[in-house]
Amino acid sequence: MPEADEELKQFMSFWFRGLTSGLERVDASAREAILSECGKACARSYTAAVFMQARRNSDGMSGFLTALASSFPGARYELIGADRIRVLYSECGCDLVESGLVTSPLLCECSAHNLRENFEQALERPVSVTLERSILQGASECEFLVSL
Repeated sequence: MPEADEELKQFMSFWFRGLTSGLERVDASAREAILSECGKACARSYTAAVFMQARRNSDGMSGFLTALASSFPGARYELIGADRIRVLYSECGCDLVESGLVTSPLLCECSAHNLRENFEQALERPVSVTLERSILQGASECEFLVSL
């Protein structure tokens, strides 16, 4: 069976290179529509439930952010003002990047949409997320700003 796993990984590597090539060729609006849906799907697969549980089991925003940091080692959540949160990742948390299937910084927009979906599910209100920098872009860590 390990040979089949390696064949699947090789196929997926080619497939994701094709996806990345396609994403490079579409306009920003189309790319955002695609990556927004990908980020939401990723959140539904695991992280949104962790965010919602952290919110339910904590008091106030500070407790919520502390619970998130405990749930995601390597991540820092900093309240910067009454309505903004800085999220820092010391390493990329994307399973597709970790497995070597994705290397394009374009996919970091998916992470921004994922983070937005996680916060919106936990806080039950709209938020916006801005990607400031990412490891795939050459930075030493990923940084996102969340506006509540």
